[in-house]
Amino acid sequence: MPFYFANVPDQVWDDLEYEIGRNGLDYADNYRAYRVKDGYLLPEFVAARKRGCCGEFETSTIVNGDKWIVGCNYGH
Repeated sequence: MPFYFANVPDQVWDDLEYEIGRNGLDYADNYRAYRVKDGYLLPEFVAARKRGCCGEFETSTIVNGDKWIVGCNYGH
């Protein structure tokens, strides 16, 4: 993960990895996440989204009672 996403709970990334596999997203990269309740890491999430290319995938997960939006890019 990029250093600016270091404080995201591991379960958030695990849930994103699960969705990547479930949806058959090849060559997934550019992982990103932000916490909905306070917008924690939202600017970094948006910046990462803008750097992405090819397909884009986003979904949500709930970890420790907090909703997180997670995403990645895929395909090349």
